[in-house]
Amino acid sequence: MTKESSKKISAAPSWLGLTQNRSSFVFLQDRAETVRKIFQLAIGGMGSYAIANYLDEQKVPTFTRSLNWDNTTIDSMLRNRATYGEYQPKSFAAGHKKGIPSGPPIAGYYPAVIDKATFDAAQAARQQNLAHRGRKGNDLANIFGGLCSCAYCGGEVIFHRISNVQVLVCEQVLNDSACSRSAWTYKDFETTVLAFLAHPALLDKMGEEQRTSLLGLAEEINSLSSDGDRRYTRRVNITVLLKQIVDSLIVHSAGNFSLPRHSSAQIRKDMDGRFVEIQLRDGPYYRCISIN
Repeated sequence: MTKESSKKISAAPSWLGLTQNRSSFVFLQDRAETVRKIFQLAIGGMGSYAIANYLDEQKVPTFTRSLNWDNTTIDSMLRNRATYGEYQPKSFAAGHKKGIPSGPPIAGYYPAVIDKATFDAAQAARQQNLAHRGRKGNDLANIFGGLCSCAYCGGEVIFHRISNVQVLVCEQVLNDSACSRSAWTYKDFETTVLAFLAHPALLDKMGEEQRTSLLGLAEEINSLSSDGDRRYTRRVNITVLLKQIVDSLIVHSAGNFSLPRHSSAQIRKDMDGRFVEIQLRDGPYYRCISIN
């Protein structure tokens, strides 16, 4: 075994092993699947704390001797370009335990556990999470993160609390802009959208791949109320599936009323006539009306 091979071995990421002749990398399949799952969860809108708790709840083994997953491990993995095959040579000088980059990165050095598009999608989702960071841990309060936009101004519709009531509201409203200054109680919004997506009649409009994903989503939704022990896990699964099925949710929280209100006007909740346009990936869009 050459000196150069030894360097290659020591630099291998934790989801890779070596062939018997120690000349090339091979996937450690269980770990590789865990890495893919972590990226899937991140793209689905989950932060590193929530992902770590989810993996612990599912009893997914860590890659070290630790009994539990740590959010810093998740963050590091999501930033690691080795996941799509890139290797950054480093030199190790006194006082620099992590090494100093030495020369340009080498593409295709490792077998890719994900593709570059998946890596980039996870980075975008992480930035969005950092911009709207909520409570740490198991609080998966909003399963629609990154999907909702305002029908009146095109701004992002985000999760917020008004007088201890959880709502979805246009970000421009919270920035003291006018917009419609209306909000939609989160619980009602979630019930409305999930009831629509779980309806069997929707399957008739779907292609085979979309139908499979939608069936999985409907199963998770229908089991929410009866499977309390796995409620958190099911909400995680729903969050991931929503990103695969839904392209966008255009929120008309004030119904067809589109005139902006004064920036100091009171924010109104659950206005009559509110509806959401649901654009499915590779499919039609629907208007879904909330029933008071």
